[in-house]
Amino acid sequence: MTYHKILAAIDRSPQSDFVIEQVLDLAEKEKAELMLFHAIQVEALAEISPMVGTGMGLSPSLGREIPELQRQRLDGQIQHTKEILQEYASMAMARNIPTICHHSVGDPGVVSCELARSWGANLIVVGRRGRKGMTELLLGSVSNYITHHAPCSVLIVQGALPVT
Repeated sequence: MTYHKILAAIDRSPQSDFVIEQVLDLAEKEKAELMLFHAIQVEALAEISPMVGTGMGLSPSLGREIPELQRQRLDGQIQHTKEILQEYASMAMARNIPTICHHSVGDPGVVSCELARSWGANLIVVGRRGRKGMTELLLGSVSNYITHHAPCSVLIVQGALPVT
């Protein structure tokens, strides 16, 4: 099968460099367009808001500060994401691979599948951290979600397994 549009779902783990190496080799070989994508998950700072002023030691003024703290944190994550994606895009463009970058806020698995569908990707490349047991159960698995919900083929790149 020939791949014309490859979506690389990148996280910020140490395995990302290995995933990028694999996807660049494949995109170059297939003469494919490449979309580098990262989903930013909003951290649960807002979960503190309902407890403000309930006698749990949280100042009522904190309730006004939380949205601003969330916005600042999200802005920082977006800027960092843009820098990472641009670094990888530069590597791709140096190899004459047509590349676009995209980031979005949301669940990585869900957003990756939606983006692949709307962009018309015929391959999603995603890394796998090698979680197992309770860790995978509690934290979930983006690669597992994508495998079961993708509108196209999926290539899972296994990173180095952690030494236990």
